[in-house]
Amino acid sequence: MLPIFRPLKDPAVAVVWSGLAASTIGEDLFRVAVVWIAADAIGNAAGYVNAAQYGAMLVVGLLGASAFDRWRADRAMMGAKYASAVLALIPVAGFFIWGISIPLLVLSVMGLAGLRMVFTPALQSAVPVLVPDRDAMQAINGLFDATWRLARLIGPMMAAVLNTLLPVIHFLSITAVGFVLSGLAVWAVRDRLIDPNHRPRPGRGGWRGAWDALLDGTRLMLREPVMGALLMVNAVANGPWSVALQLCIALMVKEHDPNIFGFHGLAALGLIIGTCGVGDVAGNLVAGSVRFRRPLSTMFIGYVAMGMGFALIALAAWGLDNPYKLPAMMAAGLLSGFGGPFYFIPMITRLQTVYRGAEIARVFRLRLAVMAGAMLLFNLGATPMFDWIGPTHTEFLFGLLLLALGVAGYIYFRRNEMAGASGQAAPPAVAE
Repeated sequence: MLPIFRPLKDPAVAVVWSGLAASTIGEDLFRVAVVWIAADAIGNAAGYVNAAQYGAMLVVGLLGASAFDRWRADRAMMGAKYASAVLALIPVAGFFIWGISIPLLVLSVMGLAGLRMVFTPALQSAVPVLVPDRDAMQAINGLFDATWRLARLIGPMMAAVLNTLLPVIHFLSITAVGFVLSGLAVWAVRDRLIDPNHRPRPGRGGWRGAWDALLDGTRLMLREPVMGALLMVNAVANGPWSVALQLCIALMVKEHDPNIFGFHGLAALGLIIGTCGVGDVAGNLVAGSVRFRRPLSTMFIGYVAMGMGFALIALAAWGLDNPYKLPAMMAAGLLSGFGGPFYFIPMITRLQTVYRGAEIARVFRLRLAVMAGAMLLFNLGATPMFDWIGPTHTEFLFGLLLLALGVAGYIYFRRNEMAGASGQAAPPAVAE
């Protein structure tokens, strides 16, 4: 058995994983539906709908941090999932009264994004409690990361199939069911997620509490410069990634109409994003099972693959005719997806070993807030870029940006690792 699957021998881990799989697949189905509905209704301005969720993540991550630190991880996770189910159903209810409503869609998108800022840090802080054995950390992080990446495969593929059976709005109903199942899974094993050493952290509310929480996360990152740098690089890189994967490809499908064997439109979008998910899962199986001799420089190879994949998706859309266009875009998507786990899994494992207990949630929440800010800026800038140079050029440029980040990071950290291996002093900028 691959090391990444060994944690599933623990029944509690298997239950949490099953619930996480149900909700993440639903979220990716939701994400495809929202982008498609918005692109169909408001065209290039769909970037503003996407930007709304990142604005919500930024606000909740900064203003709510002092409150979230007082919650036990199990309660935060259950509450977030049940509330997410209600929010996912709001546009569905509105559909039966007014039809498709972009304002209700934006409300749902923002609410789910904000609740993600509650659930994800709580999950990260619960992992060391669920699996006390530090040697098993990489495996369980790989397993949970595989869940998110598997969802990027199954969610879009489900969209391609369900598009022939259901109105797109009811994709949100399926998402709500996944959230409820996830909440029930956490409830079933809640005793395994309770940290006996947890003590509610006193904190101030409002702006002062937000400022205190921000300073706490910043101090923790500055205490571990390498870890802080890796988290910030990942957070900022999610900006171009989110536009390239979630927006550009949908608009490129509408513009270039890649098709084969009758698959086109939403089905073609599902196939392209689904193959990105195949690459995600394949990369996860490698990154979650292998301990790299030079982990820091190897992490940045992931961004090299991701950037090359996005750039090749654009080149395939430009340079090939049907029926070759869609398979080529899918193959490029496979490459882009393969790179992601090589950065994320070592980063999370390092985070959970460098920090302890509530520190993990504070640092991870700050990382999510910075990530949300980067995604917000890139998505707000996406609409004028689409109007100026088009989604295909935007995809190509953002692919090159991620490729350059990967090459620069690889060169820098490889030099540092080689210096450490030869006994030379490491550059002060990355000394821990």
